[in-house]
Amino acid sequence: MEADHGSHTASTNDPEDDSSFGTYALRELIRDIPLSEQPDGERARITCIDTWNGNLYIGTSAGEVLHYVSIPGEGDEEQPSYIFATRLEPPFNAQQDESDQGVKQLLLLPDVGKACVLCNGTLTFYTLPELSPAMGGKIKQPNCLWVGGIDHNEILEDGAASSGTVVVICLKQRLRLIRIGEEARKIRDIELGGVSAIQRRDDLACVADGQNYSLLDVVNQRKIELFPISSLSEPEPAPPEPQLNVSRSREEPARRSFSATSPTRRPRGHERNFSLGIERLRPDSSSPWPARSSSRQPGREASPSPASGSREASPIKAGPAEISAHTSAEVIREPVKPLPPNIASPTPNEFLLTTGTKMSEPGVGMFVNLDGDVVRGTIEFSTYPESLVLDSYVQNDPSSPDAGGEESHVLALVRREVNGKAIRAIEAQPLASDPGDAQASKSWLSIRSDDQSADEIAGIGLRLASTTTRLAAKEVSNSLRLRRLKIGERPNQPGDSESKRNEEEDRFASRFAQLNARVLLYHDATISWVVRNALILQLDRQLNTAIQQVSPSELEIDVHTAQRVVNSIRGQEARNELEFLTLTYIRQKASLLLFGNLILQTIRGFIAYEHDKRRAEDALIAGEIDPRTILSMVPPLADEVDEGEQGIWISQGLSDTVSMLRKRISSEELVQDPKGAYGDNLLQLIKRYLLAWRKKKGFGSVADEAHVFRTVDAALLHVLLMLDQSTPRGPATPGTVRAELNDVIDRGVDCFERAKQLFEQYQRLYLLSRLYQSRKTVGQVLATWKRIIEGDRDAGGELIEGEHDVRRYLTKLRDQTVVQEYGSWLANRNPKLGVQVFADDRSRVHFQPQEAVAILKEKAPGAVKDYLEHLVFGKNHVQYVNDLIAFYLDTVLSELEKSEEARQTLVQSYETYRALRPPKPTYRQFITDNATEAEWWHNRLRLLQLIGGSHGAASKYDVHTLGERLTPYSNELVPEMIILNGREGKHEDALKLLTHGLGDYDTAIRYCLLGGSSIFHPGTGLAPEQALPTKEEQAKLFEYLLHEFFHIEDLSERLERTAELLERFGGWFDVARVVALIPNSWSVELVSGFLVHALRRLVRERNETVVVKALSGAQNLRLAVEFADKMEGVGPSAVDQEVDAG
Repeated sequence: MEADHGSHTASTNDPEDDSSFGTYALRELIRDIPLSEQPDGERARITCIDTWNGNLYIGTSAGEVLHYVSIPGEGDEEQPSYIFATRLEPPFNAQQDESDQGVKQLLLLPDVGKACVLCNGTLTFYTLPELSPAMGGKIKQPNCLWVGGIDHNEILEDGAASSGTVVVICLKQRLRLIRIGEEARKIRDIELGGVSAIQRRDDLACVADGQNYSLLDVVNQRKIELFPISSLSEPEPAPPEPQLNVSRSREEPARRSFSATSPTRRPRGHERNFSLGIERLRPDSSSPWPARSSSRQPGREASPSPASGSREASPIKAGPAEISAHTSAEVIREPVKPLPPNIASPTPNEFLLTTGTKMSEPGVGMFVNLDGDVVRGTIEFSTYPESLVLDSYVQNDPSSPDAGGEESHVLALVRREVNGKAIRAIEAQPLASDPGDAQASKSWLSIRSDDQSADEIAGIGLRLASTTTRLAAKEVSNSLRLRRLKIGERPNQPGDSESKRNEEEDRFASRFAQLNARVLLYHDATISWVVRNALILQLDRQLNTAIQQVSPSELEIDVHTAQRVVNSIRGQEARNELEFLTLTYIRQKASLLLFGNLILQTIRGFIAYEHDKRRAEDALIAGEIDPRTILSMVPPLADEVDEGEQGIWISQGLSDTVSMLRKRISSEELVQDPKGAYGDNLLQLIKRYLLAWRKKKGFGSVADEAHVFRTVDAALLHVLLMLDQSTPRGPATPGTVRAELNDVIDRGVDCFERAKQLFEQYQRLYLLSRLYQSRKTVGQVLATWKRIIEGDRDAGGELIEGEHDVRRYLTKLRDQTVVQEYGSWLANRNPKLGVQVFADDRSRVHFQPQEAVAILKEKAPGAVKDYLEHLVFGKNHVQYVNDLIAFYLDTVLSELEKSEEARQTLVQSYETYRALRPPKPTYRQFITDNATEAEWWHNRLRLLQLIGGSHGAASKYDVHTLGERLTPYSNELVPEMIILNGREGKHEDALKLLTHGLGDYDTAIRYCLLGGSSIFHPGTGLAPEQALPTKEEQAKLFEYLLHEFFHIEDLSERLERTAELLERFGGWFDVARVVALIPNSWSVELVSGFLVHALRRLVRERNETVVVKALSGAQNLRLAVEFADKMEGVGPSAVDQEVDAG
């Protein structure tokens, strides 16, 4: 019983008996009812109650009816209060004893505005609601045992108001059917006495006398006996049955014979038998209605055939009562208190009856259809029910929000033993439950009075009220109404907008803060509603028991309890709006508790079990709670929560749970070590949870989507950054946290500004560049890479080849300004790589060479040379050769002007080369192999390659201008002067320098063969574009070279070089002129090779001339013969001299 301040409470001590968890709870209606004293001096007790339309009627054993009127509460959530209105003392003929003492029954007939009051065996009638005597107070019926039998089908069809309501008065000797409207009219009497309970469906009623249950056709007056109320009752001996006479006298009613040990009826044939086990009751002669056949059994004769078989018994499971009866059959029976009959009608085609042995022993509920057959399975009660009612919202109030899909329950008042003490309890079980699961589906609601045992509680019973009452359920509203979650330092007092929103949420939640109540419980001087606990209250209270306060500062979560609640609703589909909100709320609260348990375990330094983490994760995903709620409990992720201007609105029950958990969580106690319990228990789970939430982007069902996903992305990045701290430096590998981090960034995040702060905080510049790339802000991407390349710390170390990555990235961009800016920066840092940005044909931004040169000269002067080299040598753009030559020459001449050492280096290289003995490399190869690291030296090599080559660039530079600049350094730049002399046609000067200045005889020979072109060009590279000189030109050059060889200072060198030249290239020399030039002092042997080759050449030429002459003679002869043959074929022709002259 809720909010009890008096003596009567619903038990919450026994786990099995905890009404907080059960299907039902008590709601106090009224207490401390002023009960009068009975004639014997004892305090009166409540005997019956009923409510209708805000009126409460209480019958007492003192023969009084107390009338209370309700006054509505101040608000929708306030319970109505009841005030005393009148005290009625119905008249009676004689004082009755025991169960018939006082007001035994109150029967309200709202359709006709009447009430029937049975007091001390006398039935009187009153009007509703004030209980004034009806029909002038003239009608009284003495010797009455019971009144009831209202047609339940007529109640469902709501069809009694026009014609009146038919009730059955149970007299001591007969039943009397009367119709009550403006007047009371008797319909008929049925000769059947001793009936103490009756329920009716149309013409068929189920009745109970002191010992047995029977089915009674109130129109045809036929009775089918079913089974005894108590299986220990002594069966009456069956009288001799006549063979043909089926009529019975009123004093000797025939009864069905049942075994004393079982409620099972005897077997019967397939045909309905109204003989033996069925009485034909004589209608009273005064009844205005003639006997008629029941509409449910057309064509049935009033007197069945004697040959009809007996009724077949339905199989009934043997219970403890049968075993007990067998045992007790052999001993002397002790007097047993009669069991009160209980009859209910759960459906239009069934009756529920109870049977048992003793009040202290288990009872059994059996379902009987309208044919008297036992159907369904039986239901069991802890003890035999003292009273029994059916609670079905579906039947009684289908418009109720609680009714959608609710199943009917059987409520029985039983006795139980809890903690060694006998108590009274209401046992509730679903009507449609599987018999195998019946025990598991039961719940109990204990009824206790202070220091009173079960037997000491006076006047107790259950009653089904005439009308359903709506009760306020503040707990439902308090749990479901939305409230703003407090984040950080926020004022406790809500603002105007928040207060307005609170009022709106209260109004919305109040729709569900109503419970239907129709079952009343009275005991002692208290009356309570027995209300079906809303599912949210049942499960919420179970979850609350999972929160265990170990100490004022220590909290524990019972994971098994929370998980049991989750399992109980797993897969359950909502059938109405309240149930949808309930299931959502419970799943979310359970997920909070399971996740809170992981936080508490982490604070203690324990790594949670895998199944606990898995259950928490599953609950979080299934609950779909706002992730900001979860993150608000975990430092430092709570800093990522973005509640926006409106805030985070969650159910108040969830908000209270979050606040409670936060009080036990502090950033000082929670060791934030990603490698420890913090990472294992929390970070890994939160990562998967947030990744699951990211998949919901774009779903219209997510409230406050912008702030939710901004928080989700920020928290996810924060979690991944913490987990990635232990990952080795370098690019991400598949399946790692770093790969997940990259994937999250590349797919885009909604928390752009917060992500920038996090990456700066964790020094993850490369990730920052990926963030910019996801937004296509290419300038920021390059600026971040520039920071990494220039030395800013990047903890991840993912940018391995930064400069190359910049070059490749620039080729993909279309923004010329960005490409120009960072291409220049790269050219300044790495000229060879940077110039490729301006010269790459695959780049999306193309620069004209003139434009690129101008840019580089302005922003990256050091890269101009590389760019020009790329243009001239790589792309053969000869128009830039003069610029490149000028650059090389400026570098070399500048060095020679300011450095004596450089000049000496060049002169020394000539002397060293000349001192080498053949065979020796060319001078070009020599200086290349012995090059220094100096920039000017390499520039000189490129200069020689450029001006000495035979490709297009060698013919495009200004030879005259170049010669003027080189002349002052002719002694130091001998190769350059040789090339320029060759370009200007000064072959003699060039060969002289080659022979005497350098001593590079092989290059001199090459000079003669190539005509002075490409003598200092590397062997590999571009093929010469100019044609080779003619042999006559080569012969002339060789003649110049021979003269220079004759002037070599070293005699031995002179003889060797001259002899070699004549021997190898004798074909280019005139023998006579060579012989004239050879000094007489030289031995013939020195030039023997030349002379032998020369003579052989002369002989070969003479022989070739003879052959040519002979071939020419033969050719002339062949042509003469061919001419003669053709002339003969043509023949002679006459020529007219005059014609020819004309």
